[in-house]
Amino acid sequence: MTPLLSARGLSMHYPGSPRPALDAVDLDIAPGTSLAVMGASGSGKTTLLHCLAGILRPTAGTVAFTGAAGTVDVAALDDDARARLRRDELGFVFQQGLLLNELTALENVAVARMLAGVPRPQAEAEAAQWLIHLGLAGLEHRRLGELSGGQAQRVAIARAQITGARLIFADEPTGALDSATSDEVLDLLLAAVAAGRTLVVVTHEADVARRCERTVVLRDGRIVSDTAAASASASGTGQAAR
Repeated sequence: MTPLLSARGLSMHYPGSPRPALDAVDLDIAPGTSLAVMGASGSGKTTLLHCLAGILRPTAGTVAFTGAAGTVDVAALDDDARARLRRDELGFVFQQGLLLNELTALENVAVARMLAGVPRPQAEAEAAQWLIHLGLAGLEHRRLGELSGGQAQRVAIARAQITGARLIFADEPTGALDSATSDEVLDLLLAAVAAGRTLVVVTHEADVARRCERTVVLRDGRIVSDTAAASASASGTGQAAR
């Protein structure tokens, strides 16, 4: 199977740092799978995610992504092209959601479609359906300060999927949540995988990693283990998903 994303020789050196944040990382990610990235603080987890997603340009190496327009080297794209790729093909769920506090839940989700040129009425209608789909019916017009942490993460998950993103990147998406809410958020992310999307999640939590199909562990910017789960939990795959 052709990888959805394939990194070769991926390295990242930050100015002034005595060692690389990433050191010649090779990684293939198959479509429709879930991958957990683990490691101690400073191991390079978030840097790897940001380089794979085109948020950061690596110092060296390639990141081949196979999307709607064919295969491109994300690392070689200019800033505008990487921004378009993130807008059209990728979804993001971070620990703090990176949502806009001044907007409502509906507006936070709709803006992802509006950036792609979709008229506001249509974008908001689509956003409303996603919020209902993810259990937020009746909360569409609340601002983030009026939502719980779990509800805000559901908004972020809706925003990550509304564009039809093939690949979702999640950086510690359950890190600030209680265990029950963490399970609910992970259920939703794994439901997206069951619907054919691909998930890459950075986590410190072994319970989160165990529910993914595959786990890589970083140390000092290098992958030191790459293991497939004996049996990934299917509790997230039975839900309705798009």
